[in-house]
Amino acid sequence: MASKYDKIEKVKKGEFLEEVPVSLWRHFPIDGLRAESLCARHLELLRKYDLDLVKFSITGGYSAVAYGCEIEYVNTLEGAARVKKPVINDLADWERLEEINVQTGILGEMLRGVRLYSKELNEEVPFVVTVFSPLTTASKISGNLFLRHLRTEPKIIRQALKIIEKTTTEFSKAIIENGASGIFFATQQATYDCLSIEEFKAFGLKYDLHVLNAVQDAFFNVLHLHGLNVMFDLATASYPVSAVNWHDRLTPPTLREAFNSFNGVLIGGLNEFETLTTKQPKDVREEVFDAAAQTGRRRLIIGPGCVIPLNASEGNMEEVVKAARTLPRRRYHL
Repeated sequence: MASKYDKIEKVKKGEFLEEVPVSLWRHFPIDGLRAESLCARHLELLRKYDLDLVKFSITGGYSAVAYGCEIEYVNTLEGAARVKKPVINDLADWERLEEINVQTGILGEMLRGVRLYSKELNEEVPFVVTVFSPLTTASKISGNLFLRHLRTEPKIIRQALKIIEKTTTEFSKAIIENGASGIFFATQQATYDCLSIEEFKAFGLKYDLHVLNAVQDAFFNVLHLHGLNVMFDLATASYPVSAVNWHDRLTPPTLREAFNSFNGVLIGGLNEFETLTTKQPKDVREEVFDAAAQTGRRRLIIGPGCVIPLNASEGNMEEVVKAARTLPRRRYHL
């Protein structure tokens, strides 16, 4: 395998590295809807920052569009699509959901983008592709009615989640078959601000595991825990993934705490909302050095807690890479 793969393999093994790998990602509004432009923009990002791991950010609205929702891009700092018109407007709509052929429509277009990108990379750089958990998709297509229905009509929601899970599983398998190194499995409901542990186990974890088990042999699967007050210990103890990513600068656990409780790779260390947008390069450098110190430069990929805002400073992003490759020459003891 090429050197970037070797570098990530060493991270997976817990080896001490002089240079800590870096992954930076963002959304590409409008361009993210078409395979060619999606591929081109990601190639630009990779070449500009010489990334060690790419998070291939297919449009954040893809799963909603797949089920018939209308999306729009409004002035959000993250450049994420918003559902303009959900397809779930009452309880009966859940029962109308059907499995989707992942080779057609928006899913087929996203897979074509993955295939084009894989061909361009020629196995030189590992990349993971965004996949939303079934419960996250249920939330997107229902305007969050799912939470009320989950608690009042759980049987109907379970059946709907089963259908969404089957499509999600087939899409994840196709992503790997089209050349990706793994999936970036994002859940927005593994947080105490949304669900209880019992609810998440019944409506989130159960279906998530079906998806992840189907692609567990991929080179590098990542779990993304979105939001604050995340169920970190439950998730990391349950999900068969190589790495976990969360807003470590905004919500517990810290990188140091996570390093001592999870045996896999940690992706984080950057406050994407502040450090990369409003602070100076010296502040970026300090944050990268601190992340390395918290983990002893082992099992760490420097990255944001989530997607980088569109107004992030290019100079600050360049400083992330520079700092990760010029860390102080000393070993750390945890």
